[in-house]
Amino acid sequence: MPDATFTEPTTIGAPSGETVCRVVDVRKRFGAQEILRGVSLEVKAGEVLCVLGPSGSGKTTMLRCINHLEKIDSGQIWVDGGLVGYREHRDRLYELHEREVARRRANIGMVFQRFNLFAHMTVLENITMAPVLVRRQKRSLAAERARQLLERVGLGDKVDAYPSQLSGGQQQRVAIARALAMEPKLLLFDEPTSALDPELVSGVLDVMKELAADGYTMIVVTHEIGFAREAADRIILMDQGVVVESGPPAQIIDNPREQRTKSFLSKVL
Repeated sequence: MPDATFTEPTTIGAPSGETVCRVVDVRKRFGAQEILRGVSLEVKAGEVLCVLGPSGSGKTTMLRCINHLEKIDSGQIWVDGGLVGYREHRDRLYELHEREVARRRANIGMVFQRFNLFAHMTVLENITMAPVLVRRQKRSLAAERARQLLERVGLGDKVDAYPSQLSGGQQQRVAIARALAMEPKLLLFDEPTSALDPELVSGVLDVMKELAADGYTMIVVTHEIGFAREAADRIILMDQGVVVESGPPAQIIDNPREQRTKSFLSKVL
């Protein structure tokens, strides 16, 4: 199995019970370009963390590493008390078998920019597939849960529709329902409104605000500053593969300390 070595930082180790996600000194390189240059962060249970930053700052790569869609070069990522994608033995990380990776990934729900729905499946089939195949739920129970989730996101009448019959905003709400169907401990959102027409954005953001109010633990990469101000417990700004600044919305948006944060916000506000 491929392995990754790391220099052990003083904060490394299994997170406490109230910590859902811990990222420790994570580095990721694509060829000669280092995308993540020692990213560390921690997300508590029920916390909403919004990630801001310019294109190419490493935001999406960080999310994909948390979900083990990209393999890290060094560092550690913990979700719900377990290492993501690896096991640790004598200060070395060894990649898990894909089946075990999939089992652990089931605790992480991810909503992508482009929905990633299966075009040949109905809305109901899209939502029930993972609970049936990964969680081994009975199909009838998975279907009942899917219908409840579709009602929650305002699409109770679209059970038998295909993705091509839905607007972009409706497809994204189906994608959110699909992520919730796995009953994840952590929800990841990768710029979920960036592919939508402006008039469709509010419906998706409203669903996300409801999830935040209901206590879901969320990491949201977004350019929606209004959403970050309203829904986030904490905001981080990333640039050039590092966390530049971290703090509550009032500090980061209204009174940033770092010049790079001030410069970024002056262009997006």
